[in-house]
Amino acid sequence: MTNATDGGRTSAYGALRESEELHRATLGNISDAVFLTDDAGTYVFICPNVDVIFGYDPDEVQTMLKISRLLGEGLFDLAELKANGEIRNVEREITTKSGEQRTVLIHVKCVAIRGATVLYTCRDITELKHAERDLSAARLELAHASRLALVSQLMASIVHEIVQPLTAIQTNSEVALHIVNSRGKNLRHEDLCEILSDISDLSDGVTRIVSQLRGLIGKHKSLDLRTIDMNRAVRDVMRLIHTDALRRGVTIHADLATSLPTVRADRISLHQVILNLIVNAMDATDHNPMKERLVIVRTRSSDDIVELEVSDTGSGISADHRTKLFEVFFTTKTEGVGLGLAIARSIAEAHGGRIWAEERSGPGATFRLTLPLQHEPVAT
Repeated sequence: MTNATDGGRTSAYGALRESEELHRATLGNISDAVFLTDDAGTYVFICPNVDVIFGYDPDEVQTMLKISRLLGEGLFDLAELKANGEIRNVEREITTKSGEQRTVLIHVKCVAIRGATVLYTCRDITELKHAERDLSAARLELAHASRLALVSQLMASIVHEIVQPLTAIQTNSEVALHIVNSRGKNLRHEDLCEILSDISDLSDGVTRIVSQLRGLIGKHKSLDLRTIDMNRAVRDVMRLIHTDALRRGVTIHADLATSLPTVRADRISLHQVILNLIVNAMDATDHNPMKERLVIVRTRSSDDIVELEVSDTGSGISADHRTKLFEVFFTTKTEGVGLGLAIARSIAEAHGGRIWAEERSGPGATFRLTLPLQHEPVAT
């Protein structure tokens, strides 16, 4: 009886040792560093591969006594941890044994294992952060390249779009001079009014084109990329145009997602795109009866993008026009110069996004802007 009991205990102890050895072997071959501590932060367990991230071997870490010596003070609030059970995705800059600075992503969880109450999982994300910075730099370069490409395209078009009215201005000026010289004292005020009026209109057209070009080249020399809440950007623009919408009798309805991931964007550039889309939508309803002048602005997210949708109740866009909308100097407006949507497309693409006009049957038009999302949702 005694031998049987002893044999059972021996077998159980052997199984326990094998289990512990298996766990240690597993922990020693993963890239994450794992620690167990009590509530005071005193070590209960140190993973064998701690040197991979921190450069210290387990014995050296053990002499530090508390994990705050390794990860720094104020990592989390203990009461918050106890209330929630875990705290995820805490980024912390740490200094390795060799003095190298590294970025660690830390996940903290409540446990009850052999006197330990807190489990720490640390992942080295230094290379990921470097990659994010490289990506940001690449996007800036892309933005610059996109602007240069657009400016080159503009310059090619500008020869026709500006030289043509300038030629007309010159011709009208020569006619006016001829009239003045030929009629002398018999010159009447009315003889020049129409010609001078034409010159003024042509000059205004050139001024609008130059103003748009100055906005394109001047405002977007570099993108100041920041964490942006698309809903807030929409609200900011709607406040700017509120008075104009009231004056024009246009109702703007905002259907904004209640929880939306943030995007990485240049605030001023994003505002310009949103403003362009909403103003275009308002313009499209100008010929509608007052009660039918409606613009709807929606936000949503799916997969890895945040989407802005602007719809109107105007006359719609023909299939032929839809393919040309984003071309430089294409416009369906009497007083438009056709740069707004071209600039909007340049901005969207510089941010790694897209902008397009949706195909739809019946009246009205819908434009969509998508940008790659950044982090976790923000409440509206």
